[in-house]
Amino acid sequence: MKRNIFKIFALIFCVSLLMTGCATVSNVKINGKDAYYKDLQYNKGQVLVVGDYLYFGNGYTSSSEEGFDYDDAKKTGYMSRLNLNKTLTFDDKVSDVKKPYSTPKQVEKVNDKKLVGFQNQDMFALGGYIYFASANTHKTSDMKNDYTQVSLFRMKYNGDGLKELVKNSAFKQGEGSTITVQKGSDNNYYYIIVEPAENDTFTIKTLKIGDKIGKIKTIVKDVKSYAIADENSTQKNIIYTTSSEQTQETTAVKAVDFASGKVTDLDNGNAGTTVKFMGRAGDVVFYAYTRKATEPEVYFKDLLSSDNYFNAPLAERFWTASSISNIQKAEDGYIFKTSEGALIYKELTSKAVRLMDSEDFSDILFVEGDYVYTSSSKSIKRISTINREIESILSLDEKELVSGQCGYDGTYIYYFSQILDVEDIENPDDENEEKESDENYYLFRTDKFGNSQLIGKSK
Repeated sequence: MKRNIFKIFALIFCVSLLMTGCATVSNVKINGKDAYYKDLQYNKGQVLVVGDYLYFGNGYTSSSEEGFDYDDAKKTGYMSRLNLNKTLTFDDKVSDVKKPYSTPKQVEKVNDKKLVGFQNQDMFALGGYIYFASANTHKTSDMKNDYTQVSLFRMKYNGDGLKELVKNSAFKQGEGSTITVQKGSDNNYYYIIVEPAENDTFTIKTLKIGDKIGKIKTIVKDVKSYAIADENSTQKNIIYTTSSEQTQETTAVKAVDFASGKVTDLDNGNAGTTVKFMGRAGDVVFYAYTRKATEPEVYFKDLLSSDNYFNAPLAERFWTASSISNIQKAEDGYIFKTSEGALIYKELTSKAVRLMDSEDFSDILFVEGDYVYTSSSKSIKRISTINREIESILSLDEKELVSGQCGYDGTYIYYFSQILDVEDIENPDDENEEKESDENYYLFRTDKFGNSQLIGKSK
């Protein structure tokens, strides 16, 4: 009788697991309590530190690649984690030469239901959850997949509670689009989603997140350009341009509080003039200004100033060209990319300093102190804004890394790359042995001296 009761309980337990899923790893403890963050935790992109653990997309696949297959991509690009406080160990048969290209025993699979490792991933932690984006898998009206759309998800630190936040309402990606998270004027956090729309305009939507999830709200439409507040902004708003009431050719500048949705008119523009925002750092915005037939130049404005004018005669010129991009604060000045692909450092009213040419790098990764970290398909470098000396942190020969997709935990830089054929390293002259090549991209880490290690789990 007891044996039958145990069988019944076991059957009920198994069915419940199939219906609800179960944790594949333990919960994270901080000072003896379950991890919980009142403020957002972020590690510059593709990785996330929660307590002693590093969370990451095990592998990487771009959803814009031709022939992209979501189910195949998530076989390597699922959510994983690694305990940062444990010494990495390997199987006894793994030689010292193979260790940098072999998966440590400490890598744990957290949840393999969604693709986590893909382009422009910005994972973060808030409350008791990890938030992340993934390519949308819902069919369109004609029963096809549109992987230019992105859905938002969250899960608990042990892999439980996976939930799609937008309930089948995915967001369109495209040139100039953005998905970011910022704290609003009400001290709550919001996803800010800027979608491409018709006639080269954008629509801006918000989603309140936290212990309770809000509803998607459209706060402004017909946006021509925009500059979103960052973590250093005191004004928690989005500055944007739209067509002026005067003429379609003239732009007006407005601001919207993304927590309340309140819109404020700033500058209705002068006839025949246009403003186009290039970026924002704190409360300083950068924009290209055009007056009738003149060539546009880049100006800057402190939003805390007493006036709301954006026209050039009352503004400060920053750069004598039509556009700049990737603007970030760096010590006493700002770094940015020119339209030709050069890396520039400049204080607001001082002379510009050329740090790198386009052949030196492809993407700006992050800024730490006076150092700017960059990447290309073959290297990770850094340069000081003070002495302008370029240091090569990592250089790859046989394989490539995915430039621009990284993470940083204060000690290690994380990047996706292909695994070297380690048999070729140990047996370079063995041409007869057939070897299976793995072309997938997995997560690696490197310290600032170029000592790299695979931490993604290979096939």
